[in-house]
Amino acid sequence: MTYAHEASPSGLLSRAEGSELQQRLNQAGDRARYLARVARGLSGAMHTERAVDLVLEMLVGPVVDWAQVAMADRRTWTFRARQVGHATRSAALPVHDVDETTTLGRAIATGSTDLLLVPDGGDAESAALASVVPADGIREELTGIRPMDLLTIPLSARGTTYGALSIALRGGTGFDDQAVAFLEDFAHRVSVTLDTTRALAETRRVAAVLSRDLNPPLLPRMGVVDFATYYRVAFEQEALGGDFYDVHGSADDWTAVVGDVCGKGVEAAVLTGKVRQAVRTAAIVDRDPAAVLALTNRVLLLDSGGETFVTAVCARGRREGDVLHLDVAAAGHPQPLVVRLDGSVETVSAGGPVLGLLDETTYTPVRVDLCVGETCLFYTDGVPEAPGHRGRFGDDGMTRVLRETGPGPAKAQVEAVAVALTAHLRERAHDDIAILAVQPVDPPATVPAEVPTEVPTGAP
Repeated sequence: MTYAHEASPSGLLSRAEGSELQQRLNQAGDRARYLARVARGLSGAMHTERAVDLVLEMLVGPVVDWAQVAMADRRTWTFRARQVGHATRSAALPVHDVDETTTLGRAIATGSTDLLLVPDGGDAESAALASVVPADGIREELTGIRPMDLLTIPLSARGTTYGALSIALRGGTGFDDQAVAFLEDFAHRVSVTLDTTRALAETRRVAAVLSRDLNPPLLPRMGVVDFATYYRVAFEQEALGGDFYDVHGSADDWTAVVGDVCGKGVEAAVLTGKVRQAVRTAAIVDRDPAAVLALTNRVLLLDSGGETFVTAVCARGRREGDVLHLDVAAAGHPQPLVVRLDGSVETVSAGGPVLGLLDETTYTPVRVDLCVGETCLFYTDGVPEAPGHRGRFGDDGMTRVLRETGPGPAKAQVEAVAVALTAHLRERAHDDIAILAVQPVDPPATVPAEVPTEVPTGAP
């Protein structure tokens, strides 16, 4: 967006003589129209850097010769500045590099406007100039427009001063009271928009951190076992759901869990984080899946008082030669499926009460042995309950797909189920879906080190 020079600096900031009533009225009209354009120009700004660039574009040229927006957070001062005929410059400084003795520091501390006259000269180390423009690279550009009047106006919103707008006019003739009032009005209008974009950026940052912690984690690489997953949330716009999976431990002894908390969206995702952490902590005490579920149940009861519940299946994996021993315990969760090397599909008959409702629950583990190339798939009820044109996907739907796919890499089996689910669901609303496949594989081949060939004594 380009802002035409409809009003020059001499028109918006020049002194209107007291006897020239019509001139003052015309100038007031020009300023009102300019501020209205500013409001329209910033109305759609969602990102701080873009909003700052719009502010500089609307000021530099149409109104002033140079402008800088400086904003501080807990750690950093950030600066963006623009001069007529030059590109926008950026800089950042640690927050402690700008103290309260500087013009910028006083603007933050007192919320008051400051006007400086910077005399002629080519030194970029002018104390007055450095007090407003502490970033060396930006300050060096200003030597070309001295002498100048340098006005610094605090940027405040929601009761807090978070930065300052500094503007310069070549010539050193000063700003009259009406010009200062006009520029303070401009700063007040843009400060609200800039604060909103900063708040949005912080919200996005917090959401990203929470999503990283609440979404299913990356699975470990263990060499002797492959893991494959599929995850699809009910509310895709939130990118968070109530189904979860997790794997932790060593290649010799590890714990996997797949679960489904009551509810959907962000609230459910918060609970999944608590459950995953409870499982990890319980596995430190005892990796037996029955003990892990029992301890997790106690944690949920203490935390929620029986007002929420979770279904889960927990497995402990230990490799012995070519066989992976799985001890599986379930808490009100769909029973896992095993794909054998001959293509048959078996159900793991593990069951028990849901987590978080009943005290003193016990769970009984079931042993499943997998040969290399055989797969055990854990999944949430979003799979069998997925709605379709002729009914739900059902447990038999997943069994059918696995039989048709047959033995093969765990990733290929999970992808086959995911493709079938997508075709079955189409655009219908559905529950959260999570699938975790576990398959023992041959350990990676080791390349023998090259042994140097001995040269016989006396050989040429």
